[in-house]
Amino acid sequence: MDPESGKLARAPLHPAFDRGEQFEKRKLAMVLTAISAFNRRGFHATSLDEIAAELGLNKATLYHYFKNKADLLYECMLHAVNDGRLIAEQAEAGGGTGAEKLERFLRLQFQTLAGRNGSSWLIADISALPEARRNEVRRLSRIVDTKVQKFIADGVTDGSIDTTEPKIAEFFLIGALNWLPRWYSPDGRISSDELATIFIRIVLDGLRGKSG
Repeated sequence: MDPESGKLARAPLHPAFDRGEQFEKRKLAMVLTAISAFNRRGFHATSLDEIAAELGLNKATLYHYFKNKADLLYECMLHAVNDGRLIAEQAEAGGGTGAEKLERFLRLQFQTLAGRNGSSWLIADISALPEARRNEVRRLSRIVDTKVQKFIADGVTDGSIDTTEPKIAEFFLIGALNWLPRWYSPDGRISSDELATIFIRIVLDGLRGKSG
């Protein structure tokens, strides 16, 4: 009892009645499943019925979380670019030369892109989104692009990377990563770590400076 108001004091909500965590876990499962489906079949060729079927749900359940397929695509893209931002920040926090930060970023990306828990990388036509949402996704993507370009520029400055065009080099690397979910299977003979090593040897060694 609250002595001032005379009303019963309300305790914090019991964890058993807090459905927020459950909601977010279900939503994440739907987003990751949708990303995988969109990458395999394409956004326009994938129906909500197919995504629901992969989850063992009916389509009506998806509408409790997303207004329509474009709304689901937007959530998928936000998840993808947020993962990219977190990875870039983690790579930057590790310090070292520009080449070391770039290699760390690439290895972390491969762990996410090719991991058994599902790729967060999304290959889809952003034009399917309304203009305001397209602009928001592009704005968030540029944050990641800028960080990776800085890794390359830092490498040019410290001599660990040899290129005159950090922006073009970054576009090339991201373009190569873009296609990984199209053809790579975690169930194949090459692990994501092994694939990362091969990728870095082929691509990054071509950028590495004489002192790198």
